[in-house]
Amino acid sequence: MLCARSTKSQMQLLGTFVVVLTSALAVSAGKPKPKPVPLKWGVLAFPRYVGLDAYGPLELLNIVAFNTPNMTLSIIAETMDFVPAHITNSAGALTWVKPTYTIDQNPEIDVLLIPGGEGADIAYNNPRIIAYVKRTYPKLKYIASVCTGAQILAKAGILKGKKATSNKWAWADMVAKGPGVKWQPCARWVVDGNIWTSSGVAAGIDMAHAFVTNVYKNETLADTAANILEVEIHKDPHWDPFCVVSSTAIVYRS
Repeated sequence: MLCARSTKSQMQLLGTFVVVLTSALAVSAGKPKPKPVPLKWGVLAFPRYVGLDAYGPLELLNIVAFNTPNMTLSIIAETMDFVPAHITNSAGALTWVKPTYTIDQNPEIDVLLIPGGEGADIAYNNPRIIAYVKRTYPKLKYIASVCTGAQILAKAGILKGKKATSNKWAWADMVAKGPGVKWQPCARWVVDGNIWTSSGVAAGIDMAHAFVTNVYKNETLADTAANILEVEIHKDPHWDPFCVVSSTAIVYRS
């Protein structure tokens, strides 16, 4: 009789456990899965890009990568030849970057960063560059531009109906090249969905810091990287004194 009661109690306890476990699994299944962190970065390089547009974010991201397992940084260009940046003297380009991949290799990346500069004006009219950005974007988790690199996103059709910003000194040109874009004349950087665009040159560092803070959910690491670089980060995306300084170049208001 005692054995029967014991068995009955055990079965009741087991039944309760199954109900609790089933409920817990149901709750767990109902929760949205966290998005995987974008670890594979690619920077699009083309002749006469502005070095700081690319190297500024890369310096901060490089420190982040040291503390983030499996994070990679790469350079993507038309060919595997060294790509000259925009600073030159009588002997030619002063700085060059060695690509990791070509655009024809279509490397697997999570984030594509596009710098600006005089080279971006040329790349805007390069059908191979535009085709690469256009076919790559649907595979990306995020795409970002610094300075006048935004015009390449616009040419690829990525910014149509989206909010974006760019270098204020080249504002009129950017607006002309991106009809249908909701240009934001006063912004340090702008986020619209998975598209990040920053203002001129050094603003790319602030954007990279904000990306690590908001997407990686690690402001401490972002701050540590900034402190190592000894750079003062502007954390407010609306901080933009240059839209006043360059007001004569801004002929458009959103």
